[in-house]
Amino acid sequence: MIGLAARIRRLLYAKRIFKAERLPRPVISIGNLSVGGSGKTPHVRFIAEWMGREGYRVAILSRGYGRSTRGVVWVSDGARVVSTWTEAGDEPYLLASSLKNVPVIVGESRAAAGLACLSKIDVDLFLLDDGMQHLALKRDLDILLVDADRELGNRMTLPFGPLREPPSHARFADALVVTKCRDLEKGREVVRNIGFPTGKPVAVSALKCRSIIDRQGASRTLDPPGRAVAAFSALARNDQFARTLADAGYDIQVFTGFRDHHRFTESELRSLFESSKGLPLLTTEKDLVRLPANLHFPVEALAIEVEWIEGWEKLSSLIKTTIGNFAK
Repeated sequence: MIGLAARIRRLLYAKRIFKAERLPRPVISIGNLSVGGSGKTPHVRFIAEWMGREGYRVAILSRGYGRSTRGVVWVSDGARVVSTWTEAGDEPYLLASSLKNVPVIVGESRAAAGLACLSKIDVDLFLLDDGMQHLALKRDLDILLVDADRELGNRMTLPFGPLREPPSHARFADALVVTKCRDLEKGREVVRNIGFPTGKPVAVSALKCRSIIDRQGASRTLDPPGRAVAAFSALARNDQFARTLADAGYDIQVFTGFRDHHRFTESELRSLFESSKGLPLLTTEKDLVRLPANLHFPVEALAIEVEWIEGWEKLSSLIKTTIGNFAK
C-alpha cells in the first residue's frame, strides 16, 4: 500500500495537482529510499563543510524526526546552538553542534523553514536533510544514498520491507552515492543491482573513524589497535557500528543495541556501565547527544567522516553546476 501511495503521490506532484513550493535559493536534497542506516548525517555534514570551504553560505533544513516541538524551530543560527536535541531531533542537533557557520532549521514545512532562515540570515543555498520524499519543496538536485551492505533490502516497501518508495523510484534522483563501501568493486556491484540510470553521476564512499570525542566536545586521537571496550548504540543498523569499531581496531568485549532513536534513561546507562566492568564505554555521535545530563561516569563517541572512493569529482562538479545554473 505504501508503494502504491508513493507512486500516486509522485504522479500528483508531477501533474501539478499537488503544488510544490519554490525557495529563492538552490535546494540540494540528500536522502534515501529506505528507512535509516544509509550514512545520511555524515554525508550532509561533509557536503556542508566542503561548500563552506568553497566559499558558499549554506543552511540545512530538516524535518527534525522525533522532536518534541511543532512548526519551525531554529536549531542553530550559525553562531551557536539555540535548541536542545529534544526540541530539534537528534540528527539536526548533531549537525548543528558539529558545524560552524551553518544555520540549521527544522520544520514540517521545509519551505517555511527556508523562508524563516532567509528572513534573518542570507545564504547561497539550502541542503535538504532526508529530502527524497519531501516533494512539497522543489529541489534543484536530488542525491540518493544507498547503503552498500543493505542495498534496497528485499526491494519491498513498508511494512513488508525497508523501502519508503518502490525501488524503481531511484530513477528520480539526479545522482547516486553508494555509502559504507569496503572497496570499489562492491560499490559498482550495488550500482548494477539497483539499475541506476546510466549517464547520471555515481559516487562510492566509505565511513572512516577520525577521532574519539567526549560529551563536552573535546577530541582525542583513536586508541591503539586491540584496545578492549564496551559499546552500545541505537541505530537502524547497530551491527554496522559494531563492525566500524572492529574495523578501527577495537576489541569489543560487550555490545548492546537499542532501537533507532531510543531515548536512554539514567538507569539503563548505569546498567551498561556496570556490565562494562571498568572498560571504556563507547557509542556513536548521534547517541552521545541523547544521553541524560546527570551521568556520573564517562561515555565517549567514535567520530566518523566520509572518505570518497570514487566519483566525488563528478558529484562536486554537479553540485557547483546546479548552483551556477540557478543563479542564471
